[in-house]
Amino acid sequence: MTMDSKSELESYYEDLMNELDHHSSSEGAYKETLYIEKVIPYLQEQGVINDIDLHHFYKPKYGRIDGLGFNGDFNDPGLDQLELVVLINEFIHDDTLQTLINTRIEQLKKSAIRFFNNSLDNNFIDSLEESSSGYSAAKEIFQKYKRIESIKLVVLTNAQLSNRVANKKEVDDELNIPLRVDIWDVKRLYDLERSQSKSEAIEINLAEWGGAIPTLVATQSDDLISYLCVINGDTLANLYDEYGARLLEANVRSFLEFRGKINKGIRKTINTEPELFFSYNNGLTATASDVEYDPSKQAITKISNLQIVNGGQTTASLLLTRKKDKASLKNVHVQLKLNVVSDSKSDDLISNISRFANSQNAIRDSDFFSNHPFHRRLEEISRRVWAPPSDKNIKQTRWYYERARGSYLNAQSKLTDAGKRSFRSEHPKSQLVIKTDLAKVYLIFDKRPHDAIKGAQIAFRGFAQSIDKIWEKSSEQVNDYFFQELVAKIITWNACKRAVYDQEEFVGNTKATITAYTIHVIKALMDKEKLDFNYPKIWNNQFVNAHYHNQFLDTSIKVNALLNQYSANTGKAVLSMAKSKENLITVQKVIDKEDYFSLGMYFKSQLVPDSVIQERRQDITKQTEKVVKGANNLNELCLVPISKWTALITQAKSDNFLGTKDEQIISIIPDLLSGKSRRNPTNGQVVAINRVLEGLESKGIYLK
Repeated sequence: MTMDSKSELESYYEDLMNELDHHSSSEGAYKETLYIEKVIPYLQEQGVINDIDLHHFYKPKYGRIDGLGFNGDFNDPGLDQLELVVLINEFIHDDTLQTLINTRIEQLKKSAIRFFNNSLDNNFIDSLEESSSGYSAAKEIFQKYKRIESIKLVVLTNAQLSNRVANKKEVDDELNIPLRVDIWDVKRLYDLERSQSKSEAIEINLAEWGGAIPTLVATQSDDLISYLCVINGDTLANLYDEYGARLLEANVRSFLEFRGKINKGIRKTINTEPELFFSYNNGLTATASDVEYDPSKQAITKISNLQIVNGGQTTASLLLTRKKDKASLKNVHVQLKLNVVSDSKSDDLISNISRFANSQNAIRDSDFFSNHPFHRRLEEISRRVWAPPSDKNIKQTRWYYERARGSYLNAQSKLTDAGKRSFRSEHPKSQLVIKTDLAKVYLIFDKRPHDAIKGAQIAFRGFAQSIDKIWEKSSEQVNDYFFQELVAKIITWNACKRAVYDQEEFVGNTKATITAYTIHVIKALMDKEKLDFNYPKIWNNQFVNAHYHNQFLDTSIKVNALLNQYSANTGKAVLSMAKSKENLITVQKVIDKEDYFSLGMYFKSQLVPDSVIQERRQDITKQTEKVVKGANNLNELCLVPISKWTALITQAKSDNFLGTKDEQIISIIPDLLSGKSRRNPTNGQVVAINRVLEGLESKGIYLK
């Protein structure tokens, strides 16, 4: 999409800053932190980072860091390859959009390098407070230094990148380690949101990657062209080395994250029989938005937005084997089935290609959760259900579930200024629900705070598996009440966040962890007394009162003290420790002792017996199932041609098997089909129609 550029971008920037101002005031959080929290899910979805912990540290002499993470299979000590991700947030407090120039980027880079180098010095680490963000980050770098083969410096900024600056890969003199600076400016964020968070386009000119790849056109239609290609192993490994997880379709990315080991068979073939790799390996399946194909040479020269939907394991193993074994990939060739999909059909076709291409692997539907009907159901409910008025909103509003990231912005893109104001009044930005937050909240309330804080990809996978089970058991469980309860949990989570983030004594990068564990502890205490949150009341009020705040405050102070005590005892940073199942078990033991954590009397007065909530869920699910069954029965009845209904009624009347009342009932469907009636029958009427049909069948008269 082209923008006439600056005016639209400036308008987006103004909205962004207003949004941050609003949340900063309501949540008591710094705008810098809010901006990081907004952008990180995008980076995770785009495969820029797997997981990242926030560590805010800055001393001119020792350097700067705002976040730290690792890309790679760092849980496997047999694999030495790790990419260190260092995040710096260059947030500018200005109402006017500013420009980020190369000089400033160099300053930020040097500052990050200083911190990295200082982290290799034990004296520097010992000089830091053990509870500080800088200590945790430096300790991580020190412990994993020998396995770090490259560094990615991710610079977040609400400024616009100067046209004279380009992302580039280099080897810094001070490091002797490949360093790439990846800049995410406000325009890049804007473009991604406007594209509804489809993967950021990867433009590959194969002339720069070893030359065009031999290709045959296999099939062609209006919406899809399929090519059979042969790609050299070095070319594929180099592309993966450059683009990493961005090259993998989201579902494959998630799959690889949990199974990212070098395939032994692939490794052996590369090292001993590379020329046979093509024969032994199943190859790759990929999609693209466009290609340049040279029919005279039968070769593809350029690929736009390449996404591997099957073969991620092969791709990763090629690169890892080359790095670990110093193996040559010159004689390795890989079969590539490349599908070029039209924009109009991309969502459905790519989903099916991904699903069917992976059908030979043990991947559940939950691995394709981004395309799960759960999302569409929740989206439909969120567009239909009104939230009650509250102190903040005197009129009804809606909670907008963003099934595709960026849809909230896109829904406003073609509206007038008055239309945008009306849309935002009906769908306040504070009531925007994004998938990653939903996953996190769901896991916290499901007694899995350690999984909720592991990062968006892991949290989302855990969420997907849970929802998949619910959906398989009864999709009717995902109903209006289910949505309202989820919103009530989000309201509760936001209130707990505000209480935690207001505490200045809490270390900034641990606040999300403290929030998750605070709710977990309270929920565990409630379970002991067979109590639960009054979700219907929270939904109806659209807020939680001061009794909640006081409970959150009291519990969070104790959670913080407990986690820091465990950290001191184990020598592990709070963030690393809190992600372990062992820590969760230890916290649970403290909860069970009943002498540390407790529920306040006034807070308990806001709760209800958990049986009340369970019964409500079950009753509404049964009602939903009844409605859905009635709708399905009605659809089946309406599929029968009107001629067969007429024949049935005529025969039943001639045999004196149809009384006046039954005739009226049985005539509802043919009247509807003929247009004589425009009102759909009620569920009760559908039941009555089926009862009459069953009576006629017992007398040998069938609707067929």
